[in-house]
Amino acid sequence: MPDRERPATTSQDQNASASSDELRGFEAGSKGESLRQVASKPVTIVAAVMAVLILGLVLFLQQDPEALRLAAPEARYELLPNQGRTEGIPIAIYLGPVTVFQISDPAAGGGGATRARQVVDNLTAAVQQLMDSPGRVITIGSGGAEGMPTIVQKEKEDTPDSLEIVQVTADDLTLAMGDDPKLLARVWAERLTDTLRLLIFGQPPEFSRDTAFGSALDTLYVNVLNEDGRLTTEGLGTGFEALPDELRSDLISFPALPEPADDQPTS
Repeated sequence: MPDRERPATTSQDQNASASSDELRGFEAGSKGESLRQVASKPVTIVAAVMAVLILGLVLFLQQDPEALRLAAPEARYELLPNQGRTEGIPIAIYLGPVTVFQISDPAAGGGGATRARQVVDNLTAAVQQLMDSPGRVITIGSGGAEGMPTIVQKEKEDTPDSLEIVQVTADDLTLAMGDDPKLLARVWAERLTDTLRLLIFGQPPEFSRDTAFGSALDTLYVNVLNEDGRLTTEGLGTGFEALPDELRSDLISFPALPEPADDQPTS
């Protein structure tokens, strides 16, 4: 894939960029392994590694404030075929043409997709905040119900105020066919951050690059760059439709997380 130049960071972004470098250095402490490589290990190791990486995980949406910003992507939800894994309704949460989360909506009391609508409202508010004030961060907290991780957007890493976007639930984990809520939260946060980077700032994926999703997102980015090295909202829509079916599927489907492995090495 051809080399690309990234936009220069302005002076007011230098502190956040330094923090981003610290994050990359922290992740490199796990022997420089990608998320895919880590996830291929036995689940007991996955859980241990992800528990360490989740501490202080911050994904920066730091861009040059003067960079071209695209039209705000629309957040929406779509009901998925119910395969009976949970008692709730499986729902894909979209940002533009891309699936960022797959959740289970309990639909309690016959109220319909109440949780899905709330997540879409939260995501819409997060997009608006980011459009109005670039330089925010996506971070993962552990203060949710039953100790489940929560994905939030904040103005700065050390700012107490935050906008909750979505909290992982036990049924979400069941849908993803995994057993580590921290791993699921990390996948969600990386997909969301890189989707925001592309659809708002016209920047390539950073955090999900070593996954099938990130690779497809990167291909979309490269395919729709114009001669000036910029993206347009119209070009992104056309480029998505022009992707091969497999790559388009990588952007709208949600892969299963590692299950409790029957093939774990025995002592």
